[in-house]
Amino acid sequence: MRLHEATLAMCLAASFAAESFAGGLNTNTNQSVLFQRSVARDASTDVDAPYANPSGTAFMEDGLYISVNNQTFWQSRETTVEKSPIFDEGENFKGTAFVPSLPSALVTWHKGNFALSGHLGVIGGGGKVNFDDGIPSFYALTYSPLKQMEAGLTQKGLKTSASSVDVSLEASSYIFGATLGAAYEFGKMISVYAGARFNYAMNSYDGSVGNLQLNTAVPGVNPDGKMMEASKLSETFATLAENAKTAEEKTQYATLAKTFETMDEKMTMELELDQTGWGITPIVGLGFKYKRLTFGAKFEYNTSIEMENDTKKNDTPLEQFNDGEKDHNDIPSFLALGLNYALLDNVRIALGYHHWFDSKANFSGDLEDHVDDTNEFLYGVEVDFLKRFTLSGGMQVTRFGIKDDYISDMNINISSRSFGFGLAYRATDWMRVNLSYFHTLYNDYDEVVDYGVAVYERDSRGFGVGFDFKI
Repeated sequence: MRLHEATLAMCLAASFAAESFAGGLNTNTNQSVLFQRSVARDASTDVDAPYANPSGTAFMEDGLYISVNNQTFWQSRETTVEKSPIFDEGENFKGTAFVPSLPSALVTWHKGNFALSGHLGVIGGGGKVNFDDGIPSFYALTYSPLKQMEAGLTQKGLKTSASSVDVSLEASSYIFGATLGAAYEFGKMISVYAGARFNYAMNSYDGSVGNLQLNTAVPGVNPDGKMMEASKLSETFATLAENAKTAEEKTQYATLAKTFETMDEKMTMELELDQTGWGITPIVGLGFKYKRLTFGAKFEYNTSIEMENDTKKNDTPLEQFNDGEKDHNDIPSFLALGLNYALLDNVRIALGYHHWFDSKANFSGDLEDHVDDTNEFLYGVEVDFLKRFTLSGGMQVTRFGIKDDYISDMNINISSRSFGFGLAYRATDWMRVNLSYFHTLYNDYDEVVDYGVAVYERDSRGFGVGFDFKI
């Protein structure tokens, strides 16, 4: 694979590098601070029900409910290379992401047996990843071309033993969702829901490869063999050619100027690309409530999203990055089941189960061929105390069905355990304040790659502040 092809293939993979704050490969289920602080919300009849359990809105009391939330996240992803003929043992590459604001809003209007509800939030993605130190697969793919350059120069009598290039890459992804639906209660025990969500997806890539440097030892130009920019070497030899006293010297210097100029051009690339697309998600729900027990079920149908390129710059021969080209990035079907039970008037426990039909979706690059479905298990507890306070906590266990052909050093989606806890304070009879902390611990994942063994690691932590109102 040539340098341009390999580098851009990784840029394409960045479309799946979107940050996951809780949920499946391509979705965020973390849509409120209530989720952050108690996790298992799939049988909720509280203000977060429009997303977590939309059929549960039918069991709410009459009134208008509004919930506004903001969450902040810090995330990192690392690749450590072992048993490699190219890298030092244990050499580490790290990408970081900071998301200052992940907002959401939920609204429910309930009257009699009927409820109308809506939700606004970031359904997928929500972060920008910066690889300040590059990624190992890039350096591995540039290793052979650089060594060939070194050998070619040495054969010409220009001793060269080291070379390098710089790479910068930022990738971001967002799927914004707006949901509207209605629920109806039958006999004070059963409820049904029907609604739909409009999804608008945005991906952005800004990457560059360049600044080829070589330690070519050239008398009078770089006699000590220090690392020097290829462009500078080309300019220096071009100047020497202009001032040459003989035709032979002029030809020699001009040839060297062209040699370094060509090398620099081959190892230089820029990509500036935005992708946008949209799709509609039909959603249905079923609820059941009896005394202290509440059950909720929700099914979101597969959402077909076709992404179209808006390419500002593409110095590559790859047609998939051309302006106007299209590709798929579906939101998979999603089943959520939940159970709440009040042990006491002030103590509640909750269980949840999520299943994403990832293998049935249509992902960019046919990555659905390299995944099985995702399963998730959720547990939560809430305790009311001192009349106006609620303390809560929970755990989420996520099991992705990924295979080695899916994961990469830019696409580190690995199974995890998440822990959330927080506090609610009822400031007035009509306003509640929520505070939360959410921490995800990811399993390490080892993969045998062309350049050795890659050990993938991730970390994520965040906190949230939310305000709930009843009018």
